[in-house]
Amino acid sequence: MEPLALRLEPVNVDPRLTRNLADDLRRIFAVEVQAGKGLSPGAVLEFYDEEREQVRADLLVEELARLLPPVTLVLVDADAYVERLNFVFGIAKPGWGGIVFLARLKPEFYGHPSDENLFLERLLKESVHELGHALGLDHCRNPRCVMRFSNSILEVDAKTPYFCARCSRLLQLRYPGILRA
Repeated sequence: MEPLALRLEPVNVDPRLTRNLADDLRRIFAVEVQAGKGLSPGAVLEFYDEEREQVRADLLVEELARLLPPVTLVLVDADAYVERLNFVFGIAKPGWGGIVFLARLKPEFYGHPSDENLFLERLLKESVHELGHALGLDHCRNPRCVMRFSNSILEVDAKTPYFCARCSRLLQLRYPGILRA
């Protein structure tokens, strides 16, 4: 089996943020992580709902999965939703990759002062979560596991950026050696 590589593609995101995330992901995943030059904001605008002021995440992920190779994680500095949900922090397509939407991960979104460390911690958690889905994991019931579904930013803050023992085992069965010890 060919070694797994992970590609990060930012959309309107500071390249420094992408590099920081790449470094953080390398501490969790034992894979090559490449930071791409980024995608044009036009790739996202087509899926922007002006009434809701949000991106339609489910349609965008299908389009990006058609255009970009696996395993890609796209970072979009916007808010997003899917039908029947007010918002999503991210979305994944198993076998391809995922998208993390940055807007609701920022403390400022909730009227709090900017806190780069908190924002980066949230970004890492949601990135690992979406990559877990892309690699075949479902949501987990363990409240500390990164694969726990988050219905609010408080639930994102409560979980760790790591897979629980069960999710780690499942991932290692599918992709031996993918996680750092």
